[in-house]
Amino acid sequence: MTVLTCEGCEEPIEDESSHLDFNGEDWHEACFEVSGSPSYCCGAIYESGEVVCASCGDPL
Repeated sequence: MTVLTCEGCEEPIEDESSHLDFNGEDWHEACFEVSGSPSYCCGAIYESGEVVCASCGDPL
């Protein structure tokens, strides 16, 4: 198995459920959310201007 490395923190991504692939870059979901990049929730990526998830209603 290939070990993926997070672009944000440069640590290994050990839990597949916390892995995001954004434009070919591997991220922990938490690192992606705090990076200033678009938000991610319920399998969707939200660009600027969106404030809540269309699926679950949680704030982005």
